[in-house]
Amino acid sequence: MQQLDRTLHPGQTGCLRSGSYGSTSTWHQIYTNGAPAAQITLTSYPGELATVIGYLDIEASYTTFTNVRIDGSNTLYKSHPSGINCPNNVSQSLVIAGHDDILDHIEYFQSIASLRGNGIGIGFWGNADNTIIRYSKIHDVGQCQAYDHLIYLAHGNNVQIYDNWLYDDPHGRGVQLYPGPTNAKIYDNVVDRAGEGFVIGNLQGETITGNQIFHNAVTNCLGLPWQGIAGQAIHDLYLGPIGTGNAFHDNLLFGDPGGLGQVSAVQVYNNVTADPRYVDPANHNYALLAGSPVAGWGLWSGQ
Repeated sequence: MQQLDRTLHPGQTGCLRSGSYGSTSTWHQIYTNGAPAAQITLTSYPGELATVIGYLDIEASYTTFTNVRIDGSNTLYKSHPSGINCPNNVSQSLVIAGHDDILDHIEYFQSIASLRGNGIGIGFWGNADNTIIRYSKIHDVGQCQAYDHLIYLAHGNNVQIYDNWLYDDPHGRGVQLYPGPTNAKIYDNVVDRAGEGFVIGNLQGETITGNQIFHNAVTNCLGLPWQGIAGQAIHDLYLGPIGTGNAFHDNLLFGDPGGLGQVSAVQVYNNVTADPRYVDPANHNYALLAGSPVAGWGLWSGQ
């Protein structure tokens, strides 16, 4: 895949034939930049579906991945920070370190349970402004206590995460906003069977402001006992300046034993508790049946 990436120029599309690319020891480094009006697109060949295996590291900007499966199982996360007693040599997350990148209609998962870690990491380093993740299924990640999240939004301005199905991660959140994203919009997602729906927080010297979380269905949260957190929708914490302009509103909660959760500096309003009426949640079909109380939101059908 790296060879294909190196041949592309702004505005071009590179197609992967059906089959698998990489292994658990592969580090796919994507470095070729597109341009503001000319994204570089990596996708499956028409009528086929390619699977990328290993650590996908998107350093490039103005890059789109669409219509691919990504099995993020790898052995390239070598050690956890001091004080965290979890297995080493597990999966590095899919990393987005460039700006104006898009994940569209992808399926991301970690098929090897013993290698699971964080799912998608945005802004661990680099400039991840204007990242978009949409129309995607992200699932089956995490094994380290409460530290592995389906999407880990660390930094970036104006990140948008919408119309996704995020499910099956008992060791983290649907989306963790920590320690410094600003002006993110996270909406029209399903979060099912995560430890917790969301967290908003920061570290000393970090600013977390203007983030909006709305029109999400947060269901069947499992709890994070390592942190004393019941299965709940959201909480916040600040080791730096108290966040401002962050809001959690107009969301649906169902089957969350901890309910909404406790927040200190997040605006919370117009959230409801009701059965969303998924088609078949046991088999991860989160399309909505007729009569769903959130039918008017226009949640993604999974297609």
